[in-house]
Formats: sequence, structure tokens, C-alpha cells
Amino acid sequence: MRKPRKATRRVVAVFLAVTALASGGATAFPATTAMAASATASAAPDVDPFHYPWRGGNPRHTDGHGYYRASCVSFAAWAIRSDGLAHRASPDFLGDARAWKAPRTTTDSPRVGDVAQWAAHHAGAGPQGHVAYVTAVHKDGTVQVHEYNWRGSYNNHQPNRLNVRTIPVSEPTRYLRF
Repeated sequence: MRKPRKATRRVVAVFLAVTALASGGATAFPATTAMAASATASAAPDVDPFHYPWRGGNPRHTDGHGYYRASCVSFAAWAIRSDGLAHRASPDFLGDARAWKAPRTTTDSPRVGDVAQWAAHHAGAGPQGHVAYVTAVHKDGTVQVHEYNWRGSYNNHQPNRLNVRTIPVSEPTRYLRF
């Protein structure tokens, strides 16, 4: 007999959360949005990164929204379009991650559904900057982000892959609210 989908997500979420803790708070495994634990102040909307249509896609092709497939900006824009939250601005055709500033609302206090943005060369970002979708805000001053194309030791510096990280709120340059 199959488990209900919600129960399966919880089991996967617990497994991935334990894996993330064991690896220092970062995992390169695709994760479900049910990862929000009791230690979070807010939980992710129903954005399942398994549904990102350009997973493993050729990064030399565009996604039809102004970005290269499997890039951080393509994934973050897709997550905003898919999260079911009310947004006031479109995430499409904004350019490189470093250009995602105005006219979006910027804040230092993130909430689920915001986009974490790193300026060029800030805290490990490359020359084009970096963006990631915020899936959880924890009471301990950290946020969980889903992102593509962040290269780190925990994913063997592999490009064009989904990463789930828990980071200090202060690590990104700013947060963008759409």
C-alpha cells in the first residue's frame, strides 16, 4: 500500500534535513519543500524543485524567460512564478544576478518566497553575482535556500545543479521581494 504523498514528503524531508546537518548544513540533493522543521519561523510554499523544467538541461539554451537553463537566475525566476504566493513584480528578463536590484523591494529581513542576492564577488559569488530562492527562515538567524549553479566543496564545485543550503541571514548582500 502506498503512503500518502504528504507523508512521503515528510520522510524525504527528514532524511534530507539529517543529511544536510551531517554535511555542515549544505546538501546537493534535490529536496522537497516539506523540509521546514519546527525550528523555522516560516515554512516554504509548495515549490518542489523536482518540477523545475530545465533540470539537467543544456545550459547553452535559454528557458524562454530571458535566462540560460539551469542557471541561478532561471531557477529563482521559475520558483517565484511557481510558488503560489502573491508577487507584485515579474522575475523575468532581469539580466544577470547582479542586475536583480531595482525596482524590486530590497530588505535585510528575509521571508519565504524572497530571493537572496549576492553582489558580484561577494561571499563566493562569481563576477555575475548570484541569486537563490528562500524556502525557510529559521529562528536561529539562518535561512534555507534552493539554488542552481552555486559551486562549493559540498557539491565538488559542480555547475548547473540544485543545491539546498542553510546559511546565515547576513551572508547574501540583500534580499529581494517580488
